[in-house]
Amino acid sequence: MERLKRCLSGRHTPGEIRWHLAALAVVYWGLVFCAWLGYNTGRPYSITGEMLSALGSFDDHQNPQWFWIFTVAMVYCGLIMTPVMFYVYRRFAAVSPWGARVGAFFFLLGCAGIVFTGLFPYGHGRAFGVWPWRKLHMSAGATIAVGFSLGFFWHAMLLLKDRITGATLRERGDVSYARMASPFLVCVPLLGTIAYRLNWPAAFSALHAAVTGSSEAASEQLHASFVRLHHFPLLEHMSIWALTIFVIWFTAVLPHRLEPEEE
Repeated sequence: MERLKRCLSGRHTPGEIRWHLAALAVVYWGLVFCAWLGYNTGRPYSITGEMLSALGSFDDHQNPQWFWIFTVAMVYCGLIMTPVMFYVYRRFAAVSPWGARVGAFFFLLGCAGIVFTGLFPYGHGRAFGVWPWRKLHMSAGATIAVGFSLGFFWHAMLLLKDRITGATLRERGDVSYARMASPFLVCVPLLGTIAYRLNWPAAFSALHAAVTGSSEAASEQLHASFVRLHHFPLLEHMSIWALTIFVIWFTAVLPHRLEPEEE
């Protein structure tokens, strides 16, 4: 029980974090594979023609029988990734306590988005007879993109700050800054493509609505800002691949050792 509490709060040993990351990747992608095996609509599933979310759609023409496996996969991924973000937070708290908290908030926002994309499948109809399932799912997907994109750039800046001013991370392990920065190279081209296809006027409208307190308008505009990505299914697949690789790679290369007071 003590080990469980420690791991849930991000206080893994080196061996434990490796097992945690392995469980994240193997179980999540294993469940996605099972959902793919159950996808039986009379035509083969194609990553260039179908969004990944189609595996979790209960619509008759998609995956009505086994969509729940994809739901389990997404909920599992978001929940099991949360302690990993606490682990990352504890590493960057040595660089900047407040900066690490902001970065953790962004990453945890992305984790929450992953959970909700599973809880709100992509399909026709309305959840609880009120909100369209598709809109809820797309809004949750947009939350993933916003949370992890902001977290990505924020931690890159923290890493650069530490390289220039403190070298705190470098002192805590035999890890070069080039090695710690290398996972970011996976996401840069992908984020550039997403930025190119993003509906920026809608994105700024969503931000304005959120600031002024109009949650319904913010959700509407947030959905509209990412709707163009829906017409490029391969990009969604590449995004979740890159996200998985980045989280595992970035976490694995961070120095493990902390000062006693930070433990």
